[in-house]
Amino acid sequence: MGELAAGMISGALVAPLVTVIDRSIVEKSSSSRPLIHLLRMNAFEALERPGRFVSSRPFGLVWALYAATFCVANGAETIAKELCSGSIGSTVFASIFLTNVPLGIWKDVWFARLFGAGGLAIATGAAKITPSSPCAPYPVPGSHISRAALLTFLARDGVTIFGSFTLAPRLSMCIPDKLFADPHAQMILTQIFVPITTQVGATPLHLLGLDYQSRQQRVSLFDRLSRLRRDLFPITWIRCVRIVPAYSFGCIANSELRSLFQSQT
Repeated sequence: MGELAAGMISGALVAPLVTVIDRSIVEKSSSSRPLIHLLRMNAFEALERPGRFVSSRPFGLVWALYAATFCVANGAETIAKELCSGSIGSTVFASIFLTNVPLGIWKDVWFARLFGAGGLAIATGAAKITPSSPCAPYPVPGSHISRAALLTFLARDGVTIFGSFTLAPRLSMCIPDKLFADPHAQMILTQIFVPITTQVGATPLHLLGLDYQSRQQRVSLFDRLSRLRRDLFPITWIRCVRIVPAYSFGCIANSELRSLFQSQT
C-alpha cells in the first residue's frame, strides 16, 4: 500500500505544473501565439479556478499518467529485487515503458484533440475554435492516432524513460566522492539533471509527433521540419523546465515517500 500511496501522491504533486505546460506546448505547436503568453494565461486560469482545474479532464489525464508510472516503478523494483536481482534496471525500464508509453500517447492524443488545431480553446467547456481562426490554421485532428505519430511518441518516451529511470541511477555511481561523498546527494544530483538533458533529443520527436497527429493529411516532410525548427528552441527550453517536476522532483518525491511509508510498516 505504501508503494501505491507514494506513486499516487507523487502524481498529484507533478500534475498541476505539467498540465499547464503540456497544454501550452500543444497550443503553441498549432498556433502563432507566444509560448510565454500561453503559459501565463493557462497558469492564471488554473489559479483562478483551482477546483475546476483539478476536476478537469486534462488534469486527470496527467495525474493518471504519472501516478501509474510511479506506482509501476515502485512495484517493479520491489519484485525485481526479490526475484531477479541481477536485472533490476532492465526490469524496471521495461515495466515503466509498457505502462508509461500507452498512457502517455493516450494523454497526448487527448491534448491534441482538446488544444491542438481545431480543438477546444478550453477543455472544461469553452467555445470551439473554428478552422478558419488564425490560432487554428489546420484542420481538426483525427480521432485516431496516426502511425507516424505513434512511432515518434514511442521514440520520445523511450528516450525520456531511459534517461529518468535507468541512466540517472547508473550515473550517480560515477560522481567522484570528492564532489559529493553522500550517495543520496549523488542520486539527487543525477535525478535532477539527467532527465533535463534527455529533452534535447526528446523535444524534436515530441514536436514531430504532435504535427503528425494534428495534420494527418498529406504534408511534405520539409514543411513539417520547417514548423519544427520554428518552435524547437522555446519548446525545448520549456520541456526542460517541465521535466523537473515530472521526472526529477517527481522521482525524488516518489522515492522519499516510498522510503517513508516502508519505514512505517
